[in-house]
Amino acid sequence: MGTRAATAAGAGGLAVSVLHAAVPLFLTLIALEWMAGRRRGRRVYLLYDSVTDLGCGILSQIVGVFLAVISLGAYRYVAEHAALHRYLDVPAWPLGGPLTSWQASAAWLAVFALVDFGQYWVHRASHRVSVLWACHLVHHSSEELNYAVALRNSSLHGVFLWVVPLPLAVAGVPWKVFAVCYGLNVAYQFFLHTRVIGSLGPIEAVFNTPSHHRVHHGRDAEYLNRNFAGVLIVWDRLFGTFTRETREPVYGVSPRVSGSNPVWTNLWGFDAIRREMGRSPSLRGKLQAVFGPPGWREPAEPLTAGAGGGGGRLVMVYALAQFLALLLLTVGSLEALGRAPLWDVAAFGVLAALTLTGVGGALEPQHPWLRIEGAVCLIPRLRDSVFLPADLVLPYVALSLAALLLVIVAERPPASPSWPVGPLENSDSIV
Repeated sequence: MGTRAATAAGAGGLAVSVLHAAVPLFLTLIALEWMAGRRRGRRVYLLYDSVTDLGCGILSQIVGVFLAVISLGAYRYVAEHAALHRYLDVPAWPLGGPLTSWQASAAWLAVFALVDFGQYWVHRASHRVSVLWACHLVHHSSEELNYAVALRNSSLHGVFLWVVPLPLAVAGVPWKVFAVCYGLNVAYQFFLHTRVIGSLGPIEAVFNTPSHHRVHHGRDAEYLNRNFAGVLIVWDRLFGTFTRETREPVYGVSPRVSGSNPVWTNLWGFDAIRREMGRSPSLRGKLQAVFGPPGWREPAEPLTAGAGGGGGRLVMVYALAQFLALLLLTVGSLEALGRAPLWDVAAFGVLAALTLTGVGGALEPQHPWLRIEGAVCLIPRLRDSVFLPADLVLPYVALSLAALLLVIVAERPPASPSWPVGPLENSDSIV
């Protein structure tokens, strides 16, 4: 058992490190996109939406440590014990780096293409099977499209998908090759989530681009369930799901996922399935609610700024300060999370979920966020168990309690909504 655990942990650590290396680039591009939009006079980011985006990203990275242990651990076990070349007279997959020989280069390119092919079908299934859509709608629930939305990923999607790459393991593809190709595939897709890059000309015939991916995020009738590609758009062209961008899409899902709480955003789709099962009297109807295609409805009304901004200015400042502290702690701990005991990772996940619930509540009207934030401040053992030096735990908790007390004493219910109510184009935003 000890050997298997070490094997899984090593596989998970590699998968986390591939994406961890790209995090500084991701955050830099978010800043550059914001500046580019500001220079062009375009609203690119909306404050509370971006908080939800990054909050979902924090949760998915933490939960992803557990899922990487499961998925890559299973992959490595199958590759080492059930690969075809161990039982049949077929050659083993070439080993070595991608530049060591032409055979190795061809093998790496083949694996990358196979991973991308699998990504296409997983992505397509995630739009056509309700239980998978319950996970994937987290990514589509934003009514914006920017680089922060690229980080708005489900924490639970991998629970259902860990078996998908196992055929590659049976084919004998080494787990390190798969992990690197998968990480590069996911990293490439980050660059697709922007409105500030137009058409890229001839490369759009082969590669997925921001223009193609904007179509995928549209909820317009002509754009629904189109352009599922990860890196190569040729899969959509081959299987009849390609559509060219002819106008700016309307982003988001219908009905809208309400609220700014990243935890609830991850659970909303499953609650919708639960409600649908409750409305279905027959077993067939209940199974259809889980495994059938998701029911698309008429587009919801335009998003209004009144959907966010629950407290006054001091509440907002406090909530954003807590969020930024958690974001910095998460980014700084990503590499350590890949090597940490799973108990520490779980403790960090609970802390993050409570903090993000409090932050999300502060951005929503009439939400009991103070009770949640108070619980976060009163769990020093949780903070102590997660990478914070022991001599800093007491000052950190004391500072949190002092800040919370200041908010409780000084904050007064606003006489009118602290965020203007009206169409999104006229709302208070980062840009």
